[in-house]
Amino acid sequence: MDGYRSAVMGYRNAQNKEQKRAMEKLISQIKNDFESDVAANDKRLIKINKLRGEIFQRDNQIHLFEMSKTEKTRWENETKKILAEIDKLEKELEEIKNNKIYENAFEWRFEFPEVLNNDGDFVGFDVVIGNPPYIRQEEFSEFKAYYGINYKVYHGVADLYTYFIERGINILKQYGIFSIIVANKWMRANYGNPLRGYLKIVGLREILDFGDLPVFQEATTYPCILAVEKGTEIEYISVAKIDTLQIPDLTEYLTQRRFSIPALSLNKEGWTLTNEKNITLLNKIKSVGIPLCEYVNEKLYRGVLTGLNKAFVIDLETRNKLIAEDPKAFEIIKPFLAGKDIKRYIEPETDKFLIFTRRGISISKYFSIEKYLTQFKNELEPGIGRKPGNYKWYEIQDTIDYYLEFEKPKIIYPNICKKPEFTYDCNFLYTNQKCFIIPCDDKFLLAILNSSISYFFFMQVLPKLKGDFYEPGYVYLKDLPIAKPDKLNHKKIVEHVDQILSLKKADPNADTSALEKAIDKLVYELYGLTDEEIRIVEGEK
Repeated sequence: MDGYRSAVMGYRNAQNKEQKRAMEKLISQIKNDFESDVAANDKRLIKINKLRGEIFQRDNQIHLFEMSKTEKTRWENETKKILAEIDKLEKELEEIKNNKIYENAFEWRFEFPEVLNNDGDFVGFDVVIGNPPYIRQEEFSEFKAYYGINYKVYHGVADLYTYFIERGINILKQYGIFSIIVANKWMRANYGNPLRGYLKIVGLREILDFGDLPVFQEATTYPCILAVEKGTEIEYISVAKIDTLQIPDLTEYLTQRRFSIPALSLNKEGWTLTNEKNITLLNKIKSVGIPLCEYVNEKLYRGVLTGLNKAFVIDLETRNKLIAEDPKAFEIIKPFLAGKDIKRYIEPETDKFLIFTRRGISISKYFSIEKYLTQFKNELEPGIGRKPGNYKWYEIQDTIDYYLEFEKPKIIYPNICKKPEFTYDCNFLYTNQKCFIIPCDDKFLLAILNSSISYFFFMQVLPKLKGDFYEPGYVYLKDLPIAKPDKLNHKKIVEHVDQILSLKKADPNADTSALEKAIDKLVYELYGLTDEEIRIVEGEK
């Protein structure tokens, strides 16, 4: 250590390149020669000596006493076992002596003498920048227990880059700068909750959001760049949304695009990167209404995941054939919608049907269905063709315990859309997993969900996908504020919705924009929006 400290000091204070190279050579030599001494009282060494003593005694035993064939075989097997254990322990000791533990390690003291003080102690980097590997959480399950103990940003389903962020900031010196390019999902995803709280206290000062731009051409990653100044108290975070990669002058471009967000306005539940006026308006809208999940008593459900659509989703001809062979098949064949079939205010129609063999069904009661599904049996087997589970080969993959909710009047919407695409169904249609349903006969709610207020919420809160699409999954849409109407407003809004539904039923291409504007006007009144706030909503839209 004394030699290494001298080498570090020489490196830090070198007057020219020759001196620096000489110090680098000395540091490299020390690094390569580095060994960990094995103390005389190491448990492995003690055990090896004990086992060697046993071998010595056993060797004497075989010479002193005559053994039967069976006894000798047993003696040989036991001796082999002891020798194998000695060999294993000796290899472990040799690895320690040869520094095997550091073979794939990245030790700051060896690699970066610049970040050490004169005593050789690590004090931190001035700058850390990086592009971490994009590895999903399922691929490093074996390390999660370690991350849970050692990382503040730990979440059970967090992607690997979250730990790179904390590690990168940890190895900075005070007031050092950290910058990293990562997927922007952490800003809204549930697993980003601890990371969002962590970044607010360590000195996050800038976010550059690239949306769906192809920064990495081989993958759609929705990247953003973070900048942190460690230990600095930040009141406002600088934000810029990048909408092109063809930027002749980055400094000028960012100067024109930047806006500031008060750090206090960002909560752990989810971050919205928008200007202060929009944040203020969004908070006002939230204060007026109650969250959608509360309004519908948490009754917001995903559609059916079959696990193998080519087996369970059939056309009209196949449906009619199965029912003709066995009229009872009618009981479990349901009209089936896909996400692409759902359009705003338009009565959904489909030419597809679902063989709904839910958990616990007695398939022998439906012999035409059983016969039809048999052709797919290998692909339907749990753990072979479909994901492992305690379901039978002929059953739908997910439990769908709420299946009776499909057989009620309901609001349906797709899980990916460019704008609010909510519609009303009273024909008891089932949907695939690309849809969500809200089982309630509430046309007032339908109007709110399709309103410009809802669209404004989409743009401020929902994840934006490639091609200007949004993803209104439950975790985001559940917080959409629903205002409580008076009787007169409720009546007027429902009347307008009935008119729109009627016109769209007669002609899906009917122009209902005047009625939708009339609904918007009534909805703005419900939320108490001023003319200026209405202009913000309309401008964003």
